[in-house]
Amino acid sequence: MSLDIAVWTPDDDAYAGRNVVADPAGTSTGVGAESFRHELWGSAAARRLGATFLPQLADITIENRGNLVVPPGQLDAFEQECVLLAENVEQLSAGTGYDADRILHCLTNVRHAVERAKAVHGGIIIW
Repeated sequence: MSLDIAVWTPDDDAYAGRNVVADPAGTSTGVGAESFRHELWGSAAARRLGATFLPQLADITIENRGNLVVPPGQLDAFEQECVLLAENVEQLSAGTGYDADRILHCLTNVRHAVERAKAVHGGIIIW
């Protein structure tokens, strides 16, 4: 299994109040292997850098089912977290053992999804 990111728009009639938007052709939506949930995004290294959104992927509850949902109003803060992690990728890599280029590739996919979400006034979900 792997973690993927999708864009959604609010829709009271859709499942969980959101309608997942189809990705444009050629879009890369991978944000890492399932192990990234705990070993990278939920790691102590990511938390030490100040990450608060992505570590939620490691905090699986009945309510979130292990998904990270970022509503439209929190996209800017989420994007800032991704910038912070990218700017400190060497430290994150050293703290987790994951290759810096692989981490940056995942963060690029996340930031592209955030751009698409902002364009449609939606949010993102990582599942």
